[in-house]
Amino acid sequence: MTLMKMPKQIEARIPDSLREVPAEITWTRAVAAGSLIAGAVLLFTGRRKSALAVAAGGAAVALLEKPEVIQEIWKGIPGALHSAKDMLVRVEEFVEDVAAKGEKLRKTLTMS
Repeated sequence: MTLMKMPKQIEARIPDSLREVPAEITWTRAVAAGSLIAGAVLLFTGRRKSALAVAAGGAAVALLEKPEVIQEIWKGIPGALHSAKDMLVRVEEFVEDVAAKGEKLRKTLTMS
C-alpha cells in the first residue's frame, strides 16, 4: 500500500508550519496526548471506566520517555503511604472524639 501524493492545490493552502512535524514531537508524546484526549472524550460521554483505562495507558506511554520519573515515584511511594496512614489515624481519632462528645451531649440532653 502506498500513500497518494497530495495535490498541488491542497498543498499550496497548507501553512508552512504544518508541512513538517517538529522533531521534538515523538511517537510516545503523540500516543500519550491522543490517549489523554480520547480519555477526556470518553469521560464526557459518561464512559468512566473506559476513560480511566485509556488515560492510564496514555500516562504509561508518556512515562516510557522518562524512566527516571518512574524511579522517583517508586522511591516516593513508602513516604506517601506513611503520610496517608498518619492522616487516616488522625481522622479516626477525630471521628472517635466527635462520637464520644456526641454521646455525652445525648446523655446530657436526655437527663434534663
